[in-house]
Amino acid sequence: MADSGSLRKREEKEEEDDIVCLDPSFFVDRSYEMTTFTFGSHELRLLCLRAASTDFDLTGQLVWPGAVLMNNYLSQHPEIVKGCSVVELGSGIGITGILCSRFCKEVVLTDHNDEVLEIIKKNIELQSCSENAHAVLTAEKLEWGNSDHLSVCGP
Repeated sequence: MADSGSLRKREEKEEEDDIVCLDPSFFVDRSYEMTTFTFGSHELRLLCLRAASTDFDLTGQLVWPGAVLMNNYLSQHPEIVKGCSVVELGSGIGITGILCSRFCKEVVLTDHNDEVLEIIKKNIELQSCSENAHAVLTAEKLEWGNSDHLSVCGP
């Protein structure tokens, strides 16, 4: 008859055998699709995913319904941001900030996730070929609550 100590050790060993450690890259999907979005008379061609992992906070790789709603509103009321400088917090693929660039003089797109920042930068590059881009577009890392990142908002 096994004592409780050896039984506990065997159960712990079995639990260790059940643990699977996945590298964060397991959740990363880079199969972006060129997608066209239309807001009023403004057409945006952007790279994005149709779905994204909520693990490792990769939700910024896709366009959320709230961004579509916001962009529809902005396209109907561009005077809200006309001539302004804009800092977008949690830009995701950059769809709202890029639309704002049609009306603004400068737009800083931010996100805290490095993977999401890469797709923002690719989408900014796509805009440099567009005759509709009027603003200076940049992407910066901004982690909410991290005062070291606040320099993106100016002095």
